[in-house]
Amino acid sequence: MTLARSLRTFVVAAVLALIAVAALSTAAPASAATACGKKVLADWFDNGRIDRLYPLNCYEEAIDAIPDDLRDYADAEDVITRALQAALRGELAPGGRDPTPGDDDPTASGGSGGDGSGGTGNGDNPQAAPDVDTSGPSSIPIPLLVLGGMSLALLAAGGLGYLSRRRAAANGDETDGPDDLAL
Repeated sequence: MTLARSLRTFVVAAVLALIAVAALSTAAPASAATACGKKVLADWFDNGRIDRLYPLNCYEEAIDAIPDDLRDYADAEDVITRALQAALRGELAPGGRDPTPGDDDPTASGGSGGDGSGGTGNGDNPQAAPDVDTSGPSSIPIPLLVLGGMSLALLAAGGLGYLSRRRAAANGDETDGPDDLAL
């Protein structure tokens, strides 16, 4: 009866562990900014101002997607809010420029305003690092997956060792323990 009870306990623990792993692996990522919100943030990262017109919801999504460290130490929220207010009037924020013709951005619209001092507009600025997509399932850090797998393997090995000891004790097959050794 004790073997059946310990086996049942082990099975319940294993099922609970599998449910926990499944729940953690299907959880949504924490920062799920949309593409247009990311474009507005990238525009601000470029030179500290918003140089294009975007749909109004993109400004709101960009404000929501500002990382906490930038929110505290940079003026990103203020700049994007000013650009939103200017976009509501159909203008670019002061210092911005009209989108370049032939731009592949379908969300950009040809607004009025701007003093043309917003830069060269050739778009040949090199990127320091490629964009990182944190919205997909590959955003889980590999070391965390390895650590979780190793902990599950160790828990399974410990459970199997416990069950084999219990089975051996129930059958009376106990081998010489540390107290039975003669010096």
